[in-house]
Amino acid sequence: MSPSLICKIFVALRLLQFTVEHGLAALNRRYYLRGEHQQEAQALLAISADQMRKSVAYSEDKYRFGVLSESVSLLVTLIFLMSGGFGLVEAAAITLGGFAGGSVVIVGVFFFALLFGASMLVGLPFEYYRTFVIEARHGFNRQTPGGFWLDRFKGVVLGAVLGLPLLALILWLMVAAGPFWWVYAWGSMSAFSILTAWLYPTFLAPLFNKFSPVQDQTLLEQIYALATRVGFQAAGISVMDASKRSSHGNAYFTGVFGKKRIVLFDTLVQAMGASEVVAVLAHELGHFKLHHVRWGLLRGIVMTGVIFYLLSLCLPLVDVYLAFGLSGPSPYGALLVFGMWFGLLSFCLQPFGNWLSQRHEFAADHFATQHLESSKLLGTALLKLRETSAGMPISHPWYSTVYHSHPPLLTRLVALGYSV
Repeated sequence: MSPSLICKIFVALRLLQFTVEHGLAALNRRYYLRGEHQQEAQALLAISADQMRKSVAYSEDKYRFGVLSESVSLLVTLIFLMSGGFGLVEAAAITLGGFAGGSVVIVGVFFFALLFGASMLVGLPFEYYRTFVIEARHGFNRQTPGGFWLDRFKGVVLGAVLGLPLLALILWLMVAAGPFWWVYAWGSMSAFSILTAWLYPTFLAPLFNKFSPVQDQTLLEQIYALATRVGFQAAGISVMDASKRSSHGNAYFTGVFGKKRIVLFDTLVQAMGASEVVAVLAHELGHFKLHHVRWGLLRGIVMTGVIFYLLSLCLPLVDVYLAFGLSGPSPYGALLVFGMWFGLLSFCLQPFGNWLSQRHEFAADHFATQHLESSKLLGTALLKLRETSAGMPISHPWYSTVYHSHPPLLTRLVALGYSV
């Protein structure tokens, strides 16, 4: 198959994916705009007409922004591909790498650093607009422009410190470790994932947020009582200053080995009573006790091995490199080309991942109701979370299947047997 034909096939498939994505988004939009669906949600969830209008307005802004940002992203990507942009980046990386020894590993690091920089420059205006126009318009943004740019700077530095050495290691293994390089790369990536999960609560998260002890003693006592009931050993309970960026609320637990830390968003504590915060936390603990987190980590490790094995099979396919404007086979070229093709495949696999995730959400909801004083507490807490985020409580089933890792709120409450 000629490089030109391979390129055309990729472009056609990417356009098909874009068409399906936005067809589903338009279908979902027509679904939530229908008056009978809104009235049903208002009646079953006791949502006022004003609250529904706010949810619709927020969803409409996000829909229009999604169409614009994703269209621009696709257009830039395809123009870059078809105009030989990857070849130009490769030439620049070879030139820069020449000043540092010129090895294929060094060239590969420069290659991805340049691509990351270009991608970031394209995406930043959209991130800024989403944060300071859309989120601010609907009252959710609490971040200052200075905080926004500081977060991006920290992210770039952290990505360079952690990501570039890992990238260099993978590239070196592809060159030096022989035909079974993918096994060593798999092990390295898995070890890195576990290491970062271990480092996150103590070293990484504090770079972006402040954590302080829970001041509400009633809340603290109820959390420890819940942890005791479900057999969860908590190494500590902290409140995170999420309010400096957004008014959205959440809770999570973190840690890989030994005891786990419980983290509450300050926005969650401010928006709810102690019993409702505990209900949200009971859901999160359900994921832990039902081993969803552990199995998710295991699935991720297995999937990483499959990806590296498939990548090893693609390394000799010279025409595929040429189709993307590269000079020929190279470790960094293989990572790029495979990543772009895998993006198409992952979209096709997305419904299965979301189906599994939604099953886990239902199971965690059920677990929570079994360990709370009242089965209605979780439903009440979920409604308050929706109110503080203006989330759309209804969704077209097809759209939800493809995109939602969590079931729509109305579906969750029906499954809980909740009634207002």
